[in-house]
Amino acid sequence: MAGVCYEAGPTGYQLARDLRAHQLPVVVAAPSKIPRSASPGSKTDRLDCIKLAKYVSKGIAPGIVIPDIPEEAERTLIRRRFQLTDNIRRSKQRIKAMYLFHGISEPAELKKWGRKSPSVVSNAPLPYSALLTLQSHVRELEHLLSERKIVDSKLQELSQQDKHKPVVDALRSVPGVGLIVAMAFHLEIFHPERFPREEEVASYLGLAPSVHHSGLKSPRGKLLPVGQQRLRSLLIEASWMWISKDSGAAQQYRKFLSRTGLPQKAIAAMARKLAIILWRLSIEKRCYYPMAS
Repeated sequence: MAGVCYEAGPTGYQLARDLRAHQLPVVVAAPSKIPRSASPGSKTDRLDCIKLAKYVSKGIAPGIVIPDIPEEAERTLIRRRFQLTDNIRRSKQRIKAMYLFHGISEPAELKKWGRKSPSVVSNAPLPYSALLTLQSHVRELEHLLSERKIVDSKLQELSQQDKHKPVVDALRSVPGVGLIVAMAFHLEIFHPERFPREEEVASYLGLAPSVHHSGLKSPRGKLLPVGQQRLRSLLIEASWMWISKDSGAAQQYRKFLSRTGLPQKAIAAMARKLAIILWRLSIEKRCYYPMAS
C-alpha cells in the first residue's frame, strides 16, 4: 500500500495527523537517524525524496512517535522555558561584556542576580551613551526573568492536572529532581511505555555512549550527539543534586569515578541511571526507593 514519508522539521506534525485522518500511512523520519552518504554527490530535493522513500521502505530510517495536539501544545510550554533560560544567560553575558569592554570590574551583585542588582548595574561608571546601552540590557534581563517566573507558574499549574500529577509527583520523589526537571522529562517523553528497554531510553535522550568494537575489546566512546540535548543537560545537572542528597547514589558515582577517572564521564553515567529510574517511575507511578549504600 502506498504511503507518505517526510523528515521531522519546523512544520510540526499536523500534516501527518491530517494524512492519518484520511487513512494514509505516514512516517515522520528523524533527521539524525537518516543514513548519509560517506562521499559527496549530487543533492536535490528530488534525489533526497527518492533516498528517503527507499530508506523508509526498507526500515532503515525509523519513524518517530507523533504526539497528539494537546501533548504537542503542552510540550511547547516547557520548550518556551528553555528558550527563556537561554536568553537570560545571553543577556547576562552581554552585561558582563560591557564591563569587560570598558575595563571596569564587575560588581558583586552581577555574580548572583538579585533585587539590588538592577540599580547597581544601571549606575555603572560608564560614558553616558554606554550607560544607556547597559540600562537597556538590564531592562531586557528583568523582563526575561519576569517572563520566566510566569512560565514557571503555568508549568506548576499544569503539573497539578489529574493526568500529570501522579507522574510528576513520582518523579519529584527523587532527591534533586524539581518541578522543571520532572515536567521536562514527563512532557518530552510523553509516552514512556513506548520504550521496551532502558537502552532505548538512554539512546533517545542522547545518554548512550558510542561503542567501537574490535576483536575482544568493546571500548566506549563519547556520548552520541543525538536526542533531547536540553533534557540531557537538565538530567546531568539534576544528577549532581541527586548524588549530594542520596548516599547510595553518591557511592555509585564514586564507583564510576574510580573506573573512568573523569568526573564528566562519571556524572554522565549517573545521568543515564537517573533517566532510567525516572522512566520506570513514569510507568509505575510510584515513589523513588533510595539506592542502597
